[in-house]
Amino acid sequence: MPIAKVRFNILVRLLMLLAVFPLDVANAKNFIGYTGKGWNGDFGVLRGQCDAKLVQSEALKGTLTEQMAYVESGDAFKSIFAETQLVDAFAVDSHCFGHTMELVPSGQAVRWLNPVNGVGVYLSPGAKSDTCRTFLGVTITKGEKTKFRGEACSPNEGVWQIQQ
Repeated sequence: MPIAKVRFNILVRLLMLLAVFPLDVANAKNFIGYTGKGWNGDFGVLRGQCDAKLVQSEALKGTLTEQMAYVESGDAFKSIFAETQLVDAFAVDSHCFGHTMELVPSGQAVRWLNPVNGVGVYLSPGAKSDTCRTFLGVTITKGEKTKFRGEACSPNEGVWQIQQ
């Protein structure tokens, strides 16, 4: 039997199997986070740039906390990101920061530009323990760079708290 016909037969059988046993790709958890939680998407953080516009869009829909890790808004978080009345500005920074801590390997950096307030962020997570990670970064507001560093711990899967 010619090789082309063998390949065709294999392909047909695989397609038949998929028809009988469909893959649940829509609910696949393709990204396993630092805390062990599975995530459907990386929102670009594994490629080095958090898709802040997509994060903002999902935040406005109200479904973001199921899709991304986030950092709780404590005083330590507010010392890095100026407090704002704009809920979606906070959501972008909180979720991009949290998802970076959750998915990005130590020493790699992620950047994003908050489309709501124009603040640019460069964040690089490190390693510390099973539930905590160090980080260092820079925010850029109106051309002024501010360095920050610290430690964030995850008391629950997908939730991070910046330590004082």
